[in-house]
Amino acid sequence: MAIKESLTVEINPARRILKVPGALCGGISTGTDKIRSGYGNGDCLYFDFEHLVFAAADGSERFPWASRDLLNRLSESLAKSGLPDTVPGWKKLVNDEIYSIQKYQHKTTFSCVAIVPEAESVSLIISHGGDSVVTVMNCITGAICQQTGRDMKFAGRSKDIADVTEYTTSDRNCRVLISTDGFNDVWRFCLRHSLLGGTRDVFKRYPVDKICELISGILAENEGRFEYDDIGFIIIDPFRVQKKKAKSVLMGGTTAYEEAQFQENYVSGLHDYWVTDEKWSDAAGEFSEAGIMILGQEK
Repeated sequence: MAIKESLTVEINPARRILKVPGALCGGISTGTDKIRSGYGNGDCLYFDFEHLVFAAADGSERFPWASRDLLNRLSESLAKSGLPDTVPGWKKLVNDEIYSIQKYQHKTTFSCVAIVPEAESVSLIISHGGDSVVTVMNCITGAICQQTGRDMKFAGRSKDIADVTEYTTSDRNCRVLISTDGFNDVWRFCLRHSLLGGTRDVFKRYPVDKICELISGILAENEGRFEYDDIGFIIIDPFRVQKKKAKSVLMGGTTAYEEAQFQENYVSGLHDYWVTDEKWSDAAGEFSEAGIMILGQEK
């Protein structure tokens, strides 16, 4: 499958959402109790368009920034060692350079998908530890084609990762969801109140790049009606997302202080606008205050 010029990558700092029109979206929302209690947001997302690697990590309440440290180390490893193209290569990279260095008290989940385009298909190399989830589904039927299970191989508590697999598909209706456990809270609420219908209804009604905005809107409209943990997720059309020489993005994994600053300064909607990738350097300070890091950004 030929790689064409990528579409624009956009970030909204107030909504904490990144999107690529027609191809991808990802975002985080801080849990209800975390806001009340003044904690950080332990969910962190990683977007690497040069390598087509996307990941989520969910850090503990005590050390929420552990997820950000782990995903930042993933980015550094890819920059240093290059992109593995096999399951053994990914397992070695994760075990040697990611998991083995994580401190015991810095427990976090790790769910990562590397997209490898082929002539008529895509291969997904999936690395997974903990209770975050990678789901590969058919957006027309809603059928789950591949899904990781929950295990106890959290980074920090385990020095190696067991679940590294490859899934190859030529089904262009395939979509990839990388999600932390908080996503289940909002999904159950939506199903219980018939807000979205089933999985296939969501993809039928909304483009893949609009789903984060949809979920963000539901959370705002139903504030106070239900409890949810930190929510972090990425949805990808693996046949439409394209390689691009763009800087990588980390979103989330905020400390209590960083999160308090965000809640105070950003929830008013003052920063509710989209910034395209060619203007990210101009918005670096604003992104940082929202818990968004542009890796490799000149300071």
